[in-house]
Order: sequence, then C-alpha cells, then structure tokens
Amino acid sequence: MREITLEFKKIVGEGKALGRSEGKVVFCYGVLPEETARVMVTFEKKNFAEAELLEIIKPSPRRVAPKEDHYLSCSPWQVMDYGFQCETKKGLIEDLLYQTTGETIRLDKFYAARETFGYRTKIEYSFTGGPGALSFAFHKRGNYREKYPLPEGCALISPETNAAALKALAILNDLKLSTADLKTLIIREAKNPCSRVAALFMKRQDIVLPEMKIEGLDGFLAIYSNPLSPVSQVDGIINSWGNDFVTEEILGGKFSYGFDCFFQNNIALFEEALKEIRAAVFPAGQPGGSASGGKCGKLVDLYSGVGVIGLTLRDLADKVYAVESSPNSSKYAALNASANGASNFEVVCSLSEKTAAGLFDGTDILALDPPRAGLHKKVIKRIMEILPRRIIYLSCNPITQGRDAAFFLEKYKIVRAAGFDFYPNTPHTETLLVFERQ
Repeated sequence: MREITLEFKKIVGEGKALGRSEGKVVFCYGVLPEETARVMVTFEKKNFAEAELLEIIKPSPRRVAPKEDHYLSCSPWQVMDYGFQCETKKGLIEDLLYQTTGETIRLDKFYAARETFGYRTKIEYSFTGGPGALSFAFHKRGNYREKYPLPEGCALISPETNAAALKALAILNDLKLSTADLKTLIIREAKNPCSRVAALFMKRQDIVLPEMKIEGLDGFLAIYSNPLSPVSQVDGIINSWGNDFVTEEILGGKFSYGFDCFFQNNIALFEEALKEIRAAVFPAGQPGGSASGGKCGKLVDLYSGVGVIGLTLRDLADKVYAVESSPNSSKYAALNASANGASNFEVVCSLSEKTAAGLFDGTDILALDPPRAGLHKKVIKRIMEILPRRIIYLSCNPITQGRDAAFFLEKYKIVRAAGFDFYPNTPHTETLLVFERQ
C-alpha cells in the first residue's frame, strides 16, 4: 500500500470520486469533485487503482460534516450537501442510461427525499468485540474482514429502532455471547403505523435466550443460520416472541410483510413512485382511462414481492397477476390481497423466467420491479414476443435497467422517466421508466 495526494474531478457510476495520478485512474469514496485529498491505494491494476480516504487537503464548498464516524461504510455521501446529492444522482442516472442504451433519456422529474436520516425500514447489524462486550458493527466498505463498531447504532434507521436494538444487545452481553455464537441482528420497521420486529441470526442451535419481549419491539425471533454460510439465511427458527411481521399503510392500503421479505426502504418516496406508476397505466386524456372509470384487461406484476404495486393498481385492471419467487413473500401477497378486498388479484409463486408462458398472453400492462441484477434474458425475450401496450419498469440499478431498456427500445418509446432518492446519503437511487408500444 502507498499514499498519494491528488485532485478528484467527478463522481462516477458507483458513487466514487474519480481522479488521476501518474496517468492512472484512481477511485475513492468520501471525496467530492474539485477536492484534493491524501489517499491510500488499497488495490491496483495497470490502468486503475482503488483508494481509501486519509485526509481532505482542499475541501469543496459542497462538503458538510458527516453525522457518523462510520459513514464510509453505510452512507459515504453524508459529506455532500443534500442539494448536490440530488443534482449528482440525477446526472448519474442520465449518464448511465445513455451509456447503456445509446439514447439521450432525460428525467422528467427527480424526487428528493423528505427525510435524509432515519428513513430506512430495515437495518442489519453485525457484531464485533468479545464475550460480554459485544458491539454492533458494519463491515468496512471493500474489506469484509474489518468492521466499524457502532456504539449507538446507525442514523439511517430511526432512533427508536436503535434504542430497541441496544436493549437486545445488552441481553446478549449479559449472556456472555460472542461473535463465534452470533451472525447478525436484523430489524424491520413499519413507519405507519409504527411497529418493529427483530430477528437474531445465531450460529448455534443450543443457545437458550430469556424471554425477548423488548420495549420498542412487537416481535423477536431467534434463528439458526448455518455458520458455514456467509449470509444470514434461515435454517431453522429456534424460538419466537410476538409477531414475525409488520404492517405498513400505503396510499390507503394495508400491506403486511414478514421479517425475511423484501420491502422498499423509503415509504414516503415509495408512495410517490406508486402515484407515478398509477398515472402511467392510463395517461391523462387517454380514452377509456381511469378518469372515465375504464380499465385495462390484464395487468401482470413481475417480481411482485408482497404485492404492493399490483394491489395499488388493482382498480385499473380487470385481472392482476402477481409473480413472485419467494414463498414467504407470495404468502403475504395473498394475505394482503384478502386484507384489501382484491378479488381480481392472483398470486403466482414462481421465478419470472420460469413462469408458464400462457400467463403472459394478452397482457395489456406489465409492471416490473426486479432486483439489482435486472431482468432475466428469458423474461426480456417473452416480453418482446407478447408486446404489452405499456411497460412500467421501476429499478434500483440504472445500469441493468438501461441494459434491459435497450431491448425494449426496438419496439417501444419512453414516455415518462423519473428518479427517486430512496437512499439519501448513499450513491443508490431508484428510477422509473415507462415504455409505450410504437
């Protein structure tokens, strides 16, 4: 490892600053454009290097003091004033869509976050320290072996959730448990009405916990997770107290989801995205649209999770099919359909690429909200065969979204593009593209 001092020019796709030293591109988190910084090179190839910030020599006027000392691990844009964050994200989305599609796609609107801290609905804490002196921790960005201790939790989740987590930690320390016994503590939080459940992932099945009825938590699960796996997977539920789910109210609907289900992390902006999605089904002035009480025939919601998008659109279609690969998310999608009186809503538990071809036939509106990897090539092929009237594509990764959009643009045009800052203080964002068949 070696130290170098250089000026950084811009922020690039992954949210890192880019500079040049001795003809080589250098990437580093925590530095802003036009700043000079002293950094340590941690990884080096012939044409580029990765570096870790040591000191800002010449700060940018857009720099602000970070709220947390572990910000580089959880939210490396804490040092950037919020207006500049939004400008940068909008520009990055448009640049990445151009790079992947070859088309100039300008966002019609970029939605800023209402709250820049405390917005998350999920937090996952690792552990560090010895028996009786455990602390929560995050893995150091780019180095899984090193951890940042978090004596007060993380400011991206609410203070109430951190308070409940620290009460659970105190019990674990009373039991003299160690990092050899525990993997992670995951907490899910519903914002409206407020409720929380926690899941403790343990490497041993013989650990006996006391009754984990903790103030601020509506449920607690003790879960065995195979220590040979690096992820917190459920290999058995050892014990549970209270609920194993939370319920969120969104645009007048009630949506429950389990501790291990996917759910969006910024409810206020998710509501704005849902409003955009509803408006995209029948644009203003379109004959037969929702304003005149009309409906489309068939709407298919792929990667549907617990059914929020499809259920929010159910009054705009004769029939809604929600396709989801997770059995637990599919279970909650069916429960949510019942709770919201959606008689025209059907859940199909299947990988989207393995769903029976007939399900897609006659689709008028296709809603997509895939994981970061984007759409499977078989899904794209099927879409280009059935050619629904509209494709409404919400994505957390503009790179894979642009890759997929390049296929759609052979037969479709983009009629609406919007960005949402679901993840303030981080490089991540959410993008909505609406395609209309030409």
